[in-house]
Amino acid sequence: MKQPNRRFVVFTTLITVLTLTSALLLALAPAPLRPDISSSLFAIDTPESMNVIFQTQASVKSSQWKYIYIHHSRSPAGSALTLSQGADGVPDHFVIGNGDGAADGQVQVGQRWDQQVPANPPLGATVNSAWSNCISVCLVGDFDRAVPTPMQLRRLTNLVNTLQTRFDIPAGQVLLVSEPNSVGSQGRYFPATAFREQLLP
Repeated sequence: MKQPNRRFVVFTTLITVLTLTSALLLALAPAPLRPDISSSLFAIDTPESMNVIFQTQASVKSSQWKYIYIHHSRSPAGSALTLSQGADGVPDHFVIGNGDGAADGQVQVGQRWDQQVPANPPLGATVNSAWSNCISVCLVGDFDRAVPTPMQLRRLTNLVNTLQTRFDIPAGQVLLVSEPNSVGSQGRYFPATAFREQLLP
């Protein structure tokens, strides 16, 4: 009986191993992000690139945005994806990471900004008619227990100044809720006075 060619045996074994490995990797791969999130959530890592936030899927509605609202996530860690609320996705227009779940100071842009639609207010927060004209920014962290990182504050200031300039939003319409432990506040350890000094008039 003729012995099989050694090269043929090695080649066949290699193909079998690669096929099994590919099947195993596919089985272990996580489910892909929903298309509406993956296509409209992106990160900004440098202040110089901040103007990319105006390259949205829907045309930027300059006349719509009158206010900027800033609050904390009240969680020690997170990112725009982990803060998503079910099928509605990220409730805010922007999320700024603290290094635990997203890079420190990383500005993440949610699908609501990409589509130029109002944010979802934080659960239990008081909402008035101005909410539909308000750009919502969430900083990851619990600022009733700790301070924001210096990088978060730098990126927040840069983002807010960029939005103020584009939409002619005065400092008085950059909203902070000062009550400690209240839903939708910026937290008691957020340096509100120092932050306000960095705002454009």
